[in-house]
Amino acid sequence: MNSVLERADLATLWLLGNPVSHSLSPLIQNRALQQLGSKAVYLAARVEEENFESVVRALPKLGAVGANVTVPHKERAFRVCDRVSDRAQAMGAVNTLLFRGQEIYGDNTDGAGWWRSLGQRCFERAVVIGAGGAARAVCYTLLTQGVSRLALLNRTLSRAEALRSELSSATPDGGRIEVFSLDRFPELLQSNTLVVQTTSVGLEGDLSPVPLPESLPTGVLLSELIYARTTALMACFQELGGEVQDGLGMLCAQGAESLALWLGLEFEEIPLQMMLEVARERVLGARDV
Repeated sequence: MNSVLERADLATLWLLGNPVSHSLSPLIQNRALQQLGSKAVYLAARVEEENFESVVRALPKLGAVGANVTVPHKERAFRVCDRVSDRAQAMGAVNTLLFRGQEIYGDNTDGAGWWRSLGQRCFERAVVIGAGGAARAVCYTLLTQGVSRLALLNRTLSRAEALRSELSSATPDGGRIEVFSLDRFPELLQSNTLVVQTTSVGLEGDLSPVPLPESLPTGVLLSELIYARTTALMACFQELGGEVQDGLGMLCAQGAESLALWLGLEFEEIPLQMMLEVARERVLGARDV
């Protein structure tokens, strides 16, 4: 990578968020760009909310090709775009920006990336914890993939109700969403249920966003969007014999989707497996320190 940084003809790609210092995206994206032989480098910048729009509008003038957007700016990114993809329109949020001349184009690769990381497995029932931007992408994807019942749990019920209302108008099957308080979680677990934990609870400490179940029915899978640590909810599911998946797969797959858009490539041309291996290696190395 050092030899790449010595070049004077590099295009730039960016990660915009607050915070960004913990992100693995620069590592995995730059490794992928290097393997693809691309004349681009991926950089991260911490951007305050009041500066976000001015930073985005300045980037294409400085030769940037595009940017990823992470918390807390995804809905703000949606509003700054001149044009957005159908899925970004339905979600009301953008995590990928592509600069085309004077136009700012927005897409949302979170849902597609998460679905790929799940192996595109179908479940009849799903329980989604949280009602933020990640939950929006997950719920939209589940509804478009035919889940028959979707339970949405959140600390603030009015926010979950608002998300249900938005998805009901954006997708043909949005009416299949039911809203519950977080304490209802254990009773909603049934056989062959997918659980998706989308909140930031668990990034530090041993807190769980929901009461920990005492037992699990068969065929329950927990998809935890947090990565680089075993959360209390993950540990509980593992102890009870449930299947668990962390957020590294989603991180890499949504990043690969973004790379394909920026570089004009097919998704299959992006070295996703290598990105996963690099990310997992970094996480395991950090745990050994």
